[in-house]
Amino acid sequence: METWLTGLLVFFRTTSQILSAGIAITAFSLLLYGLTFNLKDKVARTFALIMACVVIVFTGESLASTSTAVWESEFWLRFSWVGITLLPATYINFSDALLATTGRPSRWRRWLVIRLAYAASVLFLLALPLGLLVGKSSSDMPNAPHFQPTLVTLVLLLYYIVIMVMAWINFVRAFLRTTTPTSRRRMGYLITGALAPALGSFPFLLYNSQIALEHSLAFWIISAFSNLIFGGLIVLMAYAVAFFGVPWPDRVVKNRLFKWIIRGPVTAIITLALVTVVRRAGNLVGSPYTGLVPFVMVG
Repeated sequence: METWLTGLLVFFRTTSQILSAGIAITAFSLLLYGLTFNLKDKVARTFALIMACVVIVFTGESLASTSTAVWESEFWLRFSWVGITLLPATYINFSDALLATTGRPSRWRRWLVIRLAYAASVLFLLALPLGLLVGKSSSDMPNAPHFQPTLVTLVLLLYYIVIMVMAWINFVRAFLRTTTPTSRRRMGYLITGALAPALGSFPFLLYNSQIALEHSLAFWIISAFSNLIFGGLIVLMAYAVAFFGVPWPDRVVKNRLFKWIIRGPVTAIITLALVTVVRRAGNLVGSPYTGLVPFVMVG
């Protein structure tokens, strides 16, 4: 029974790590897509900023979870916090751009909130290398390193929640201002997909590491499925954003995005998953540098 539970733990932990890296790959690919095809549109530009933050967050978390040295793990954790601190400002900026497309441009209040949000994010970012934003690193959860919270972390959490609530008010206003069934459907896709950056990027392990430690299997199962849902939601969000600022027919937009995702992140994630499984299987049999790795990667 214990061996079976250990096997499940390893399976879901590995799956969660692969999906976490896959999210970083997907977000980077969608960032490039936005910068390639509809850079002139403000909604697409601000969406690209959100994807850049997601790339930083999940790249840092993925590399930290697989690092063996403590200093290396701490470096990548701090790197991920760069994206966490900048995400609220880019999120409120994106919601403002979305609301402006419905014929409700910012006069001065939303403009001021966006500037203040960027200023606050920069201040939190400056507190990161000073050791004020987060405390000491904790390794009580294997393969899930995290920092201890500080008073400044609590202030950041409150700021994060307030900005996200304000952004969602803008989302709801934008949805209510849409008129045609097609635009309302796409706005619904976008708002649903926007849940992912808001809820999936903040490291909630800061405040519930003891619960996760006591229920490791449940933690990794939830982590794996949440990463899977997160990846699907950002693709849904990208799908809705892809129609902004482009003159092409819907069929062309859908085909182009589908091909981009299949040839880019899907291929990369499959390769990453197979190589990871082969390498870890090699570790189990005492051959960490198995010759199958390059053959699997090429295949």
